[in-house]
Amino acid sequence: MTRAGEASRARAWVGIDIGGTFSDVVVINEMGEVLTAFKVPSTPDDPAEAVITGLNHLKDRLPGLADGRLLPAAVFHGTTVATNALIQKRGAKTALLTTEGCRDVLELRRQARPDLYRLFQRISPPLVNQQRRLEIAERMAFDGSIITPLQKDSVHEAIEVLRQGEVEALAICFLHAYANDVHEQDVKRIVEQELPHVDLSLSSDVCPEVGEFERTSTVVINAYVSLEVRRYLRRLRETLSRYGVNQFHVVKSNGGLTSATNAERYPVHLIESGPAAGIVATAELGRLKGIQNLIAFDMGGTTAKVGVVRGRQPHLTREFYADRYAEGDDVGGYAIRSPVIDLAEIGAGGGSIAWLDPAGVLKVGPQSAGSQPGPACYDRGGELPTVTDAHAVLGTLSPDLLEGAPSGLRRDLARAAVEKEIARPLDWTIEQSAHAILEIATANMAEMVRLVTVRRGLDPRDFALVAYGGAGPLHACDIAREVGIEKVVVPPYPGMFSAMGTIMCEVRYDLVQSLLQKLSVLEPEYVQEAFQKLERRAQNLLADEAVPVDPESVRYFRHLDLRHEGQLHELGIALRQGELPSREEIEEDFRSAYHDSYGYRLPGSAVELVSVRLGVVFRLWEHEFFPAGAQEIRVPDERERVIVEADGSEVLWRVLARHELEPGEEVRGPALIEDVGSVVRVLADQAAQHDEEGVLIIEERR
Repeated sequence: MTRAGEASRARAWVGIDIGGTFSDVVVINEMGEVLTAFKVPSTPDDPAEAVITGLNHLKDRLPGLADGRLLPAAVFHGTTVATNALIQKRGAKTALLTTEGCRDVLELRRQARPDLYRLFQRISPPLVNQQRRLEIAERMAFDGSIITPLQKDSVHEAIEVLRQGEVEALAICFLHAYANDVHEQDVKRIVEQELPHVDLSLSSDVCPEVGEFERTSTVVINAYVSLEVRRYLRRLRETLSRYGVNQFHVVKSNGGLTSATNAERYPVHLIESGPAAGIVATAELGRLKGIQNLIAFDMGGTTAKVGVVRGRQPHLTREFYADRYAEGDDVGGYAIRSPVIDLAEIGAGGGSIAWLDPAGVLKVGPQSAGSQPGPACYDRGGELPTVTDAHAVLGTLSPDLLEGAPSGLRRDLARAAVEKEIARPLDWTIEQSAHAILEIATANMAEMVRLVTVRRGLDPRDFALVAYGGAGPLHACDIAREVGIEKVVVPPYPGMFSAMGTIMCEVRYDLVQSLLQKLSVLEPEYVQEAFQKLERRAQNLLADEAVPVDPESVRYFRHLDLRHEGQLHELGIALRQGELPSREEIEEDFRSAYHDSYGYRLPGSAVELVSVRLGVVFRLWEHEFFPAGAQEIRVPDERERVIVEADGSEVLWRVLARHELEPGEEVRGPALIEDVGSVVRVLADQAAQHDEEGVLIIEERR
């Protein structure tokens, strides 16, 4: 894969992940060796600044980049720019053109409520207000036949309203456009002529599926975040071109990679970009260690996220609600119909603020100090106590590990913040208050683990907990004990694990086409034609990738979504490679899958085909790798540290640097193992073993 003239130049792959508090940069060579890994403070007002800062730091850390000995072959990026644009309501001034009579679909939503027993529900406000939701005279039947032809006069009237409103982005979503997109395409051509500066998103392109609310919501979000994503990606592409990097890949919500060109076209697929990379890396770690079932636990500076890997495969869901929580309250969120790695997320990170509610009850999060001003101990203007400050009070953090704290760790400022806001009002000691903050944070995150396991019929004791993120290894052992998990796994470079995951991802597209027909009258040729149409779409997408794609190396996976007649939700079944099965075989596979999922059969109910799905996977690199080892850090000055417990007793903890550990060496708790950007906290009656790949396996030793 090396071009002529580059034989003497070593290649490097750069992974970049943006978090709410820090952004991580990792550089790996072709042998899977980590050349450098570091953090830079995130820049929420302009996320691109943190990425550019990280790229500029590479020249200082890797002299080979400056003298030409090292070639940055590709950059892989997990980004929060689309998520932030949605959450912070910084998207484009968006309008919606929809079928006459369907203007209020966004506000009517679904009957399901975030909290069944709450009388006063908080619902996320629509991204397009009523004045910019315009009706077009047209109508299509569910089978694609035209009921009302497109009335172009209504289109031109709508365009005049859009022109006066200075609209920046436009979503077009007509009833049953998934079955026949001719009206959407006609309107698109008119708008492109009349309003060439407006960003267009069509539901038949972005989300050609049944479900009017979900389809409308998805295409509106795609339009809403489009300008912010485009500006961001184009700025990064310009910066990378100055480094001679032409291969720029972005992680999508489904854990796959896409080119910047396709990311600009479908920005709604980036809403869960960053967290997805960490789940992919967790699955790769399971492959390396021979562990089938894992729980990925990612705790950074702002949020904590949990996902499940079963059979070494991340669990994908086809629909999710973005921006679901506001000020700690479930507000419904914005529906997105798009494949995404299934995650649970709460506002519990190192920067989560501890506070007292009006009743004097201690709470932790979801508000975060972020990177500006940050925790009090960072000495950047923060005055409120955070989870990081609680650790600083107790002494579980080392000043040398906090790259985001320019003046080092100010333990005195952490103590002052905890004393003022928590200890004094509750008449507690400072240490007692710090322990209480950590215990509440642990309880919140343990409940999140139960959410993705116990509440879904899974036993957490059947899983290993993989801890990463800057704060993940600090809390993982406590959470594992809380929920009964026996094994905790801490990968190499846990603070940069999601950035590494970006490099491990494959190019992936999940394409869908709704058909909506009874299986008993379905013609196999009709289904085959739908799959061929999806394959043509896939080829067009792959043609826009940043690297040449060998058609022989592309893998295709076919699925059918079916349901019993009269039901709302469908169940997917995978098709075997080769010819399409008969209707009878498809029906039997569905009925068996339905019985396995729900425990009963409905023999007298007819079966409907709802959609066909095509998964497209392309691996960029021929070989697989997993970074091993540990980056050297300054050896701790103190090899033992006294930590005050909640009851006032003092316990002696060992302190080690992770790179000092030999393969096979075992560390008995209580111990603190310091690493780049994180600390592994091994509790009493636990032992951590450092294996040959540099992975820490922590297990109970009672």
